[in-house]
Amino acid sequence: MAKETVFFELNGRPVQIEVDSDAILVDVLREDLRLTGTKRGCGNGECGACTVIIDGEPVASCIYPAVKVQGKKVVTIEGLGTAEKLHPLQKYFLRDGAVQCGFCTPGELLTAKALLDKNPNPAEEEILQAISGNLCRCTGYKKIAAAVKNAAAEIRGEEVENGKLTAWDADSGAIGRSVPRKEGVAKVLGQAVFADDLQFPGMLYGMVLRSKYPHALIKGINTDRASALPGVEAVLTSKDIPGSNKMGILAKDEQALAGDRVRFIGEPVALVAARSKSLAREALKLIEVDYDPLPVVNSPLEAMAEGAVKVHPQGNVQHHRKIRSGNIEEAFRQAHLVVEDTFKTQLVEHAYLEPESGVALLEGDTMTIYAVSQGPHYQRNEVASVLGWPVNRVRIAQTTTGGGFGGKIDVSVHPYIALLALKTGKPVKMTYSRAESMAASTKRHPFIMKYKLGVDREGRLVAAEVEIIGDTGAYASFGPAVLTRSAVCALGPYYCPNVKIDAYAVYTNNPIAGAMRGFGSPQMSIAHEALMDLLAEKLGLSPVEIRRRNVFKDGSVTHTGQLLKAGVGMSRTLEEAARESGLQEG
Repeated sequence: MAKETVFFELNGRPVQIEVDSDAILVDVLREDLRLTGTKRGCGNGECGACTVIIDGEPVASCIYPAVKVQGKKVVTIEGLGTAEKLHPLQKYFLRDGAVQCGFCTPGELLTAKALLDKNPNPAEEEILQAISGNLCRCTGYKKIAAAVKNAAAEIRGEEVENGKLTAWDADSGAIGRSVPRKEGVAKVLGQAVFADDLQFPGMLYGMVLRSKYPHALIKGINTDRASALPGVEAVLTSKDIPGSNKMGILAKDEQALAGDRVRFIGEPVALVAARSKSLAREALKLIEVDYDPLPVVNSPLEAMAEGAVKVHPQGNVQHHRKIRSGNIEEAFRQAHLVVEDTFKTQLVEHAYLEPESGVALLEGDTMTIYAVSQGPHYQRNEVASVLGWPVNRVRIAQTTTGGGFGGKIDVSVHPYIALLALKTGKPVKMTYSRAESMAASTKRHPFIMKYKLGVDREGRLVAAEVEIIGDTGAYASFGPAVLTRSAVCALGPYYCPNVKIDAYAVYTNNPIAGAMRGFGSPQMSIAHEALMDLLAEKLGLSPVEIRRRNVFKDGSVTHTGQLLKAGVGMSRTLEEAARESGLQEG
């Protein structure tokens, strides 16, 4: 690869560096200059996490050729402020609650700085337009816009209301006060350490070969050409796993590496560790897999039908949760009004800005893994099982986690980097690409929900029959817990004495579904709230009144038999919402 020498100004200081002619600026900043505050998110200029300022303009450094900075002025997050003297933008991001996971924060701050350098008094619409290229999955943008507006006022020399950054005071506590996040200063300075920011001497780069078929037998895998590539230090398949090839936090149904078959597009088939990412990618291309495609089951209804192709030998219904209360048949016979409907929800991707990443290294007889995580204890158990080791020889160190929303509670890179580190004896880093993250990560379950509700003449629920079918994909993940939660939350905050609920987690050849924000209950709210509105319309009641007559109160008993003794706030919430929205009684 041809090299070029590049001279440019970086955060006010001259820099001379030799780079590959096809090098991308984000890689030069992060890996050669070790300025890891600039984050690598999507890799195609869409998310804004890699934003830097070049000659006054915000630029996506993940698609910017490094040689183009020749003679230019570049500002990264490391050049914005210091712990001793934060830039006003950093100060108000902290004060106004604009910092959460922190992965997208450096890019947002630099975009905002470029805006304020040109326009020191932007309107809110102009702020939102400017940061529209910086995606954030945590904040909702309102607090970011407020922080930018307050920073602009301070820069203009105006007094900002309550314009102080209250320091954390452990003695006085935080209840009733607004305090900045304890780790917030590191995040606004770009100093928070995410997994992909880590480097160790002699570190190798790991990658996964994934299935291109949703369902197929594996007749053979030839790794000879990949193993012979200079710079490749390990190529592993399921035959190389020293412990168990079965994984799964709630059900041991998932393969660490596909053995005899694959069950979804993106299922891991082989692993590679090499001295560079480019070598690892080249090695993946040299692995030959002989597939024999099988019939595909892509609908949970199809999967439950008689004679359906089995995704797993034991059948396609992975979990069935039943809840029964009262006499459902008699209650429907006596109901004044009965409504029925079917609702469907779609698969939802978490889209965390930080792709899954981690580094594994042997420390004596301990495998230490620094990785993104929402469930280190779960992941520790899975890694130990795959290695065939006792859990006390595995250590999971959770790095700063850039968004999770439930998806990072499951296993991702953890067993793969551990296997490669064990094989090579060297540290191994693995970071998913955006496309790989979206193929491999668990999703929110798509649901089919069939509802039948009966009420008396006053509009009070007397009977509810609900069937919930959740597409859990090729493997269970947290499916049993999700569908159990769905059954428990099937009627939301409403009391009903006679209930029949069936919830199914069903295997298909679709992507794996797992935990995601409030897992299992958000889908249900779509159904029960729509039907409450329908009941109100048919009974001539207002949407508020139908809910007022059915919501849980102190002393209510849920359809699972739980006595709600005290602290039930739904009635108050309902009345406050009605007052704020100006809803009128019907």
